[in-house]
Amino acid sequence: MTRATRSLAVAHDVIASASCVIDEPVDPLDFLAAFPERQRFLWLRDADDEHVAAIGATAMVEAHGDARFADVSGALASLPLSGDAEHAVLVGGFAFDADARATAPWREFPAARFALPRLALVRRDGETHLVATTEASRGDAATAGARQLLDRTRAGLGRALARGRRAAIKAAPQSPPSFRVRALAPTAAWRDAVRAALDEVEAGRLAKVVLARAIEVDAGAALDPLRVAARLRAAHPGCAVFAVMQGEAAFVGATPELLARVDGDRLRTAAVAGSAARGERAREDRARAAALRASVKDRAEHAAVVDDLAARLRPLCRRLTVPAAPRVLRTAVVQHLWTPIRGTLRRDVGLLEVAGALHPTPAICGVPRETALARVLAHEAVARGWYGGCLGWLDAHDRRSGELGVAIRTALLHGERAILHAGAGLVRGSRWESELEETRLKLHATLHALLEV
Repeated sequence: MTRATRSLAVAHDVIASASCVIDEPVDPLDFLAAFPERQRFLWLRDADDEHVAAIGATAMVEAHGDARFADVSGALASLPLSGDAEHAVLVGGFAFDADARATAPWREFPAARFALPRLALVRRDGETHLVATTEASRGDAATAGARQLLDRTRAGLGRALARGRRAAIKAAPQSPPSFRVRALAPTAAWRDAVRAALDEVEAGRLAKVVLARAIEVDAGAALDPLRVAARLRAAHPGCAVFAVMQGEAAFVGATPELLARVDGDRLRTAAVAGSAARGERAREDRARAAALRASVKDRAEHAAVVDDLAARLRPLCRRLTVPAAPRVLRTAVVQHLWTPIRGTLRRDVGLLEVAGALHPTPAICGVPRETALARVLAHEAVARGWYGGCLGWLDAHDRRSGELGVAIRTALLHGERAILHAGAGLVRGSRWESELEETRLKLHATLHALLEV
């Protein structure tokens, strides 16, 4: 069922958009700090010089159940958007589980939610635009309202940014807080779940399954999601950094994994599976990368992901290109086998249709999908919520193009507490001890961003 916070289906309702070019550089984190509202969104790709920083919501849709991608797509397609909408965006995401319930600690994060921001700072194709949207009962009133909001925001942007920076400096901790970390389920329980899953693999009922662990961090002081995002940005320049702030909660992370990017009919995605630690020195790093490429276990895990993605994408594409061998993708503490996949979509297919076909990918769930998903939901003690889901932005003008990332390397923040997840892909030949160490390695990358706040 899809629910909209506004009566979007009423014919005389109009949502207008207005935008202008921002010539001076504005950091998206500074922009979000300047407007401390309860609903804010960040998607940041420094490597591609792209970002979206969004404030508030003029319209919002939520969905639940197996048809949530199609429901969100249909609801967004009916948005009565007018005016200068060329640079407007829609932002949001999807939980890992189609039937995820918005209960603690994920109360603010339903199974699917996308919003048209009231204000957005959008950088694409070498230009930065400030975008404003408003709703009214008549087209001329809505257009005038959007332009007035845009003009007021632009005129006061310098003062707002200065206030935001002063507030950030004032709120900066004077000394490192005292942290406590605990696993949210006993290691023995996770070990038993891994062993049971590997029995399914050996029996041939599963080719791969991904089981996640969760830890809780008590920081002893309030965690600022923008400061955490800034730390992740500095530590992981090749990743997409995101933050979804909803009320008192915030979901932040730095993902190396693209679910899909669509630009017109051009599709870009990638298979990311098979992991190894980084080396402390260049020679050791190269040796570990070579061992990863040569690993029978990791190559098999990676091939299962590539084959599954290709099979799901072919019906949606007029052309699909899949390289024969993977490369190595390096992040700050982990390196992965990585295969870029490119395609030309059918004319009736957009980003949300691609996402609905791909999610959850084998890299975050398993193969075959339905069997692996049932195993995950039955044997993980802590709800994933938006961890392992996908989030990003959609072009509000054509509602087909945009980008979604897989929500991994994440932290869910509530005041002084944070919940972190990390998963490990289990295939034939996996050992629970080494998979446990892999989850610890992945958790460390996010934990470091909290420890340095």
